[in-house]
Amino acid sequence: MKENIRKYRSSDKPSIIKLMEEFGDYLVAVDTMKRQRRAPEFGEYFTQKMIENDKKNDGIVYVAEQEGRIVGFIAGIMPKPSKEDFLECIPGKGGRIIELFVSEQYRNQKVGTVLMEKMEVYFRKAGCDVIKVEVFAPNIHAYQFYQRLGYQDRSFDLIKKL
Repeated sequence: MKENIRKYRSSDKPSIIKLMEEFGDYLVAVDTMKRQRRAPEFGEYFTQKMIENDKKNDGIVYVAEQEGRIVGFIAGIMPKPSKEDFLECIPGKGGRIIELFVSEQYRNQKVGTVLMEKMEVYFRKAGCDVIKVEVFAPNIHAYQFYQRLGYQDRSFDLIKKL
């Protein structure tokens, strides 16, 4: 089935909130340390935060639609480099994928790949020379997905339960 990838519209917000809630439930399910939770306001809060983050950081949100239903979304930003960035890294312009989610029944149909390709085109046209994406370590399927698309390990964040 062919999906339509388009820019987010404010009328999409209720659908994105539902997908964000599904995303939260998924993260809870894969969390091997059982530290993740999805509070009732999770979907609304993180959807609003994503939209605001995109507006502040030259970003964009794309949605994937199949038969009039939103089945996935991706959000990317181009944050301004910090002083630390200038001191630690070779100067350049970076894009960051802050959210990517595809509803469970639409996975393994290339929807995520098409969303990533669309975002990569956006970043390339904006003059980005790198793209960063963070993955929740227990989400091994996402990690493998990004590796298949050519993304490489760059840093790790470790945790120890006390």
